[in-house]
Amino acid sequence: MKFFYQSCPHYWKLALTSIFVTTAFLIGCSQKTSMSEDSQMASLSGTIVEIDDHGNAVTDLEIDPFTERGWKLGDTLEAAFETGQKIQIKFVENYGDVPVGDYLGRFSTSTKQFKIAINMGNISETLKLKNQSKVVLQKVESASAD
Repeated sequence: MKFFYQSCPHYWKLALTSIFVTTAFLIGCSQKTSMSEDSQMASLSGTIVEIDDHGNAVTDLEIDPFTERGWKLGDTLEAAFETGQKIQIKFVENYGDVPVGDYLGRFSTSTKQFKIAINMGNISETLKLKNQSKVVLQKVESASAD
């Protein structure tokens, strides 16, 4: 019996060390996964599938990825086009929610697709956008007042 009790502390140390190492490994893996998920959630890629009659760029983007990222009406987004151009757009419900001449992004009430536009303007002519062009959207974080 004495032998069993003497060797027991060694097994406890080994078991606790194994638990500690496994826990540390799992925490490290979950943090790496969270960081890569955060970076994937930071931007949203799409394609311009149509230039409509008003010169708006209609994309293949739908509402679900916006809500998954926590983007909401009133947010400022950066739109980066494959031409290298970058603009800031206001995510709004209606064209009139921004001043005339400002860039905006909104969902079409009929097709439910995200449109990038200029209020009372023609964004496709202004930025020389074409069908099948890629666009990447990213939320612009507002500077907090301290």
